[in-house]
Amino acid sequence: MAGYDFERPFVDAASLPQYRATDEEVARRYGRTIRATEMSNSEYAARFGRLGSINNMKAPPSHGRIFGGYLVIRRLGTSEQYETWIPDHAFEEIYAPLAAQ
Repeated sequence: MAGYDFERPFVDAASLPQYRATDEEVARRYGRTIRATEMSNSEYAARFGRLGSINNMKAPPSHGRIFGGYLVIRRLGTSEQYETWIPDHAFEEIYAPLAAQ
C-alpha cells in the first residue's frame, strides 16, 4: 500500500489533464478548455502557500474542514491565466474530460 504523496499539491500545471466547459456561460467567462486535477481544499491551501507568489492563484477557501474538489487552471495560454479551487460537485456540473466530445 502506497502512502500519501506529500508533493501531490505541487504538481506541474502543464501535466494536468484537460477538460472542456459544458456550459456556454462558463466557457465564455473562463475559456472553453482548462487543466484540472482532483485536490482537496486543504491541499490547494498548501499549494497556494508555496506557489501563490509565483503563480497567479485565487486565495484558498477556508479549510477548517477538508472537502473534495479540483485544482482548476483557467484562461489557458493567456496573460490572464490563473489557478483556483472548485468543489467537486460544482466542477463536475460544468466540466467534462476533453476527450469526451
